[in-house]
Amino acid sequence: MNLPNILTIIRIFMVFPIVLLMDVNPLASGLLFILAIFTDYLDGEIARKYNKVSDLGKFLDPLADKILVLGILTYFVWLRYFSPWIVILILFREFMITGLRLSLVQRGIILPALKSGKLKTLFQDISILFYLWNLPFKYLLLIISLILTLYSGFYYFYKYGKKIF
Repeated sequence: MNLPNILTIIRIFMVFPIVLLMDVNPLASGLLFILAIFTDYLDGEIARKYNKVSDLGKFLDPLADKILVLGILTYFVWLRYFSPWIVILILFREFMITGLRLSLVQRGIILPALKSGKLKTLFQDISILFYLWNLPFKYLLLIISLILTLYSGFYYFYKYGKKIF
């Protein structure tokens, strides 16, 4: 266990206080979400700078991101902020990319984070903040993040799918 992996595990457990604070203190909830996003950046920087990249970290980091984003989006659906089909499509993409990643690993290929995936994550994070703080254009940002989510999923399969089929 190293510091980057500890930060990743902390990010997973930050979902609970973020969700619990949503109704009580949306500002604090959003600030905790920003802190969680920062731990994602920080764990990667520390791992690369101090040569602490591990197989556990490669597995946990994307899992932590999915738990954080999908946990919050699922709670938003429960609050009826938007239709469940949005989260279902995002879940579908995440499961498909996870399956692709696992298939590639069996062939000794590591699926890198592509720019389209990073852009997807950025828009998902921004739209979550807009929902947490009830800012205008939150639904538009969510739809943009959904489009980017689906696009990046298709792009990953276009670029790497031929290596497993």
